[in-house]
Amino acid sequence: MSFRCPQCLTPDTLEIILSIDIPPDRRYDEISLQVIGCKVCTFRGLAVYEELISADEVESWHHTGYWVSRDAVEAVLKAIRSCPDPHNPRCTCPAHASLGKKDVYGIWRGLLELERSHTFSMRLSAG
Repeated sequence: MSFRCPQCLTPDTLEIILSIDIPPDRRYDEISLQVIGCKVCTFRGLAVYEELISADEVESWHHTGYWVSRDAVEAVLKAIRSCPDPHNPRCTCPAHASLGKKDVYGIWRGLLELERSHTFSMRLSAG
């Protein structure tokens, strides 16, 4: 699955490099924190995919990209690589514990870096 790069705007070049499934929160049934990168330019960032399946089986989802510092990308890469089972949201490893923190309302906090960054739509390339 390839997306359009937000930096060089080239279609089919932005890819998900690595991801970790975060435990569900009060809003979403599925949450995935992703490291993304362009095959053409130097862009690296993070993305979050969130999906909700309602009682009547209607899917609602958001896929948002984030411009973040290189240090933030490297920290998330390191955490994901340290996890023995990144696609198991019930994994109890330190990476899941750190990346999956929730607030007092049971909503996933994300990362402080995400709160301070600019966002962009993860646009699938046609073709």
